[in-house]
Amino acid sequence: MLVFIVAVAIIGSFVVEYLVHLFADNYEIEWAQQADTTNSAQEIAIAMRETHRESERQMNKAFKVASDGRW
Repeated sequence: MLVFIVAVAIIGSFVVEYLVHLFADNYEIEWAQQADTTNSAQEIAIAMRETHRESERQMNKAFKVASDGRW
């Protein structure tokens, strides 16, 4: 049984390799380069920080409201 599984895995990898080469030969994929990728990365980091700060503010408001109530 193990021999059968290994044989199927090897044949399957050859089939996948063949299909990848067929796809690569028929369709050419090109990546568009941005003029300045560091600014994009910095913008993403700033947006993530702002989102994180806003979510912290919202959580702090909820905790403050919950803790102000008398037990």
